[in-house]
Amino acid sequence: MSDEELDLIVVGGGVGGAAAALRAAQYDLRVAWVLGDARTAKRSRGKYVFNVDNMIGVHPGVLLPRIEARLADHPAARAALRAEPLHIGTQDIIDNAVERVGETSTARILREAAVSAARDADGFAVTLASGVEVRAPDLVLSTGVMDRQPSLKRTLKSGRVLDDVRWIYPYANLERFLYCIRCEGHLTRDEPVAVIGASEGTAQIALMLHERYRGRPLLLTNGEAPAFSARTRRLLELYGGELCEERIVDVDDGPATEAAKGAQMHGLVLESGRVVRARFAMVALGLYRVYNELARELGAELEAGEGAPETRHVLIDDATSETSVRGLFCVGDMARRRDGGPLMKQVYTAQEYAVRAVDTLERRSRLARREATLGDAK
Repeated sequence: MSDEELDLIVVGGGVGGAAAALRAAQYDLRVAWVLGDARTAKRSRGKYVFNVDNMIGVHPGVLLPRIEARLADHPAARAALRAEPLHIGTQDIIDNAVERVGETSTARILREAAVSAARDADGFAVTLASGVEVRAPDLVLSTGVMDRQPSLKRTLKSGRVLDDVRWIYPYANLERFLYCIRCEGHLTRDEPVAVIGASEGTAQIALMLHERYRGRPLLLTNGEAPAFSARTRRLLELYGGELCEERIVDVDDGPATEAAKGAQMHGLVLESGRVVRARFAMVALGLYRVYNELARELGAELEAGEGAPETRHVLIDDATSETSVRGLFCVGDMARRRDGGPLMKQVYTAQEYAVRAVDTLERRSRLARREATLGDAK
């Protein structure tokens, strides 16, 4: 398939991009799916939000009984199956989509980063890191966002203090540092959880966690001055909450014997030496950036605000996921509805908005072919 034959380019290797590429391939659209490379894969929120238990149908319990039934005559295998968690995560969903898209005859999967984009009368041109250019009349972007990460002021064995965000990544990978109250909040049920941040939004997340899952509100501003309303402060008091403004310097993994068994994070160590008990930490520091570079290159409208352009979402039409640039669609965390309504940032809503985009461009193309067919018949 040559570049000139493409109907659509999809840029983004997360759930939104996967959903758009899969739907396009199922419609027999000639699609190039630009997955990105190892560097782009690491910079997205999707790499740190693993749990999709809140999706109906995407749960081990759907298949586990069937597998166990097939193993009725193999008790050892059944026991091993129960002993090892059969967890379905975000990456599993994406990997499955890659496999399914790759099995079609109309799709190309490009494991490169998209570095620039341009638009002319014929559509869109996306240039890859290798210098290869792909062209199509329509373009779907699902390039994601990255949360602002908390920096831990850790003292090395040498005595040098290294104030860096790197210390939290192992715990994010083990789903102890959490990023999405909708996707992961239920994991904290009846467990001590710290909410990291200093904004009003941070405090609201702490209140919601208490109201939904009964945990005592514990807010760690990590050295920043809190900016909570008086009403919110009063609620925190009534809920028995606690506010700590000290810097976080380390993570307490608990007794070595437990750590060896895989137990992770019993608390967070503050600069005074105090350890606050927490089995989870919810990061609520706001966005570090929106990966909207390609959308900005193409002239897409961003949400209003005083923040830098790289921190602002791309505005889309709710019904179609289309931006202010015709033929350019944005889905997933990078997008925000133009009408100001809520756009839930979850796996299944990313899929929904991706499908809206592909349905829109496919319908336009199909109706145009109908008119051309009728015109030729005259």
